[in-house]
Amino acid sequence: MITATLKHAWDLYRKHFGVVAAVIVVIWLPLDLLSSYMDYFVFDPEDVARSFRFSQFLDNFVGIVATAGVIYIGYDSCLGLQPSFGSAMSVGANSWGRMWWTRCLTSIVVVLGLLLLIVPGIYLLVRFALVEPVAVCEGISGTKAMHRSFELTKGHFWQIFFLGLIVGAMVIAVIICAILPTIFVPALDHWLVDAAISLFADLIAAFFTFCLLCAYFSFSAEQNMAERREA
Repeated sequence: MITATLKHAWDLYRKHFGVVAAVIVVIWLPLDLLSSYMDYFVFDPEDVARSFRFSQFLDNFVGIVATAGVIYIGYDSCLGLQPSFGSAMSVGANSWGRMWWTRCLTSIVVVLGLLLLIVPGIYLLVRFALVEPVAVCEGISGTKAMHRSFELTKGHFWQIFFLGLIVGAMVIAVIICAILPTIFVPALDHWLVDAAISLFADLIAAFFTFCLLCAYFSFSAEQNMAERREA
């Protein structure tokens, strides 16, 4: 399943990179410029927590539009349609409320799980991995999306867990390679370079979004087949 998911996600990413990049650049370029400017000229360089909170704020209140748009691009393609920039932006904007409410509830539950014990938090993080594809593709949100993700990931915990580890390691490795030149070349330590690296990271992260979408399609198809057999 993991190999097939990675291959399917890569095919989607490669095939629709142009429209994916357009959506991410339109949403994230101004956000990354703002975040980098704040880090270099407003926040205390040692106040990493404040910088992280600000970047999370931008992601949770604006960046989710791009995430929903990327999910819709993959969804359209999987249905045999040709996704467009306009439709992706429209669906991304229209999905804002569902995405925000679902992400908010999910984050609260996962954080509570991590505070109580690390293991329950990790378990919930994996079981809620498909809430955003569910919110966009099925048009539901909040606890309904969380329940649906639990339903789809039943019996697939380790597959999602290892998929997350593999893709996460790949994304981190690529980002580290992009950051290394700024460490060894002082002239590259500039807020615009930092913004460019952040935008590059956002483009790479879209591949992970496609991986979760492909897992959603795979588990949904598996569930539908099981229901047909029972019928």
